[in-house]
Amino acid sequence: MKKRTSSGISAYRSLPMRCKACALSLARSLIYAGALPMAHGFDDYRIFIAAPGDMERDAQACYDAISRVDADVAMPAKILLVSLGLRENSQIEGNRGVVSDNVRWSSYFIQLFQDDWGPRELFRKLFLLATECRDDPAMPMREVVVCLKSAPNESDECVLRWRKELSGRSDVRVIEYNRAEEIQAHIAEICTVWTRELIAAGAGKSRIPES
Repeated sequence: MKKRTSSGISAYRSLPMRCKACALSLARSLIYAGALPMAHGFDDYRIFIAAPGDMERDAQACYDAISRVDADVAMPAKILLVSLGLRENSQIEGNRGVVSDNVRWSSYFIQLFQDDWGPRELFRKLFLLATECRDDPAMPMREVVVCLKSAPNESDECVLRWRKELSGRSDVRVIEYNRAEEIQAHIAEICTVWTRELIAAGAGKSRIPES
């Protein structure tokens, strides 16, 4: 049985549905910056998004997908999927311990990759840490997903070896895609499944008052 984190986040219950995705996207950035205090009301499950290299649009597509699933599926069940990630790749060098702890506290890990593991290949070590956490029953990590963006013109042997290594892994879910719009649809589908699994397992029920 995986350990569950349930510190909770502010509900945004007064917002109209069309505004919730935008509010949650803002909350995501504030949460990572430490500017949004945790509050009771939801069972929260953290999703760490690792996006080394030139993957900002792809990472944003993942954040947008998670926000939409929160608004449409998770929040009505008193569950919140909290997306975490680095604003800049360079932040991993001076804050490696803090970043690693955020991975250890996460329930899900999404690895975006095309041709770069970031400074000193530290994002690769972060990915390996995530798989170790997933295999440890004492840690909350439930699943690791690799999103492998196409690189048809890539010729660097080292990069090609990394891509082959990731695509050939049988212990993680691997999604191959071409454009950010594609990965947004994939992540929305995956997060919806995760949320429904959490609901089926009883997450959020203690937060819903009896009528």
